[in-house]
Order: sequence, then C-alpha cells, then structure tokens
Amino acid sequence: MLSRYMAIACILIASFNPFRAAAQKDETRAAREAASVPGTGEIRFTGEAVRGQPFTRDVGHNLTFRLTPAASDEGGGWVIEIFPLVDQPDDPVELSTIATPPYHAYNDRYVAGAFGYSTKEAIKTPLRKFYFVQSVNDEHIANEVVNAALFPSTVSEADKLRISEEAAGVKLGRGELRILHSRITPGKGEPDTIAWMKFEVVLDFSPGVTLQDVLAPKPPAAR
Repeated sequence: MLSRYMAIACILIASFNPFRAAAQKDETRAAREAASVPGTGEIRFTGEAVRGQPFTRDVGHNLTFRLTPAASDEGGGWVIEIFPLVDQPDDPVELSTIATPPYHAYNDRYVAGAFGYSTKEAIKTPLRKFYFVQSVNDEHIANEVVNAALFPSTVSEADKLRISEEAAGVKLGRGELRILHSRITPGKGEPDTIAWMKFEVVLDFSPGVTLQDVLAPKPPAAR
C-alpha cells in the first residue's frame, strides 16, 4: 500500500512543471489586466515599454495594440499602432494612422521625439488620445475619404457627396494612453532618450464616433 502511494506521489511530482505554472500565472494576470469594463465597449490594461523594444497586446475584436519603436533620431520613443490580429506579413495594414489627424505631422499617436519635438517635450504630456478604424475594409474606405478631404480639388461634386456618406458610415474606435511613470536617459552631445515607460491604455470600441466626426468636428455649443 505504501509503495502505491509513493508511485502516485512520483507521478504528481513529475507532472508538475514550474515553468508552465509561471506561464499560466502570467496569462491569468494579463487577462485580468486587459479585462473588459462591464456595460461598456471598453477594455483597459497596463504595460511597460523599454527603449528599442515593441510592446504588443491582443485586445480582442480581432485587433492588436502595438507600441512600435520610433524610427526618428530625435530621442526615440514609440508610435501607437493598431493592427488586425491576422495580417499579411509582407503588406501590413495599420488602422490608427488614417483616423488620427493631423496627418503628416506630430499627433497623439507619437510618444517620441519626432517632427521637431524633443524627448522631454514628448514625455511631459501624459495623455495621448487617438482613433482607429476597426477593419481592413474600413481602412481602405477611410484612405479614399481622407485623400478627398486633403485634396478636394481633384474630386468631382458627385464623388464628394458619395465620399461624405461613406465617411459617416465608417465607425471608429477611440483610445487613450496615459503615461504613469517614465525614465529618461540624458544624452551626452546627443538627444535625450526615453529609457522606460509604464502606461495605462483604454480602448473604446463603440464610442459612437465616425470618420466624418473626426474630419469635420462640430463646433462647441455656445454658452
């Protein structure tokens, strides 16, 4: 009888994998941190980014949130990006660039020294707000809409009406990234760099905002 209990104990010990247990613990913590907010279309999570390394998180809705290391030489940092969960590796489609003006300039998607902004200027603003389309098809429609908005002289009147209707039909998601803590490495004859950043992200997949709202925001109501 004793030998039987010893055999069972040996099987249990052999089946225990501390690395697997640690991985399961990490997965549970990540799921808890990226939990949906009950009664809303929101999810929120916290994370940390280290200089030169991307941060990636599956956020549901077949989408991935990503902080991509900035390619500029003005102090590093990251660019906020949203990608489809399954994408063509040779032709990735990013979903926030087309929905977050101003275009071809510094905007809230950048947590980086870029477009003439220094690292310290970039990091001292803790809150970033951005928008994103939620499918590759909507990204293609948004591209046509934005090009028509930027270069209206090349669009016929009939196309302007059609494109305006399309803009009203493209529903956006809305995101916020808030910097909680950060560390800057002073440069010696070179720009300072963002060495590390801890942050919180909130993504709202049903804010009731369309591409038309973003391109032509309504003026504030008179008091």
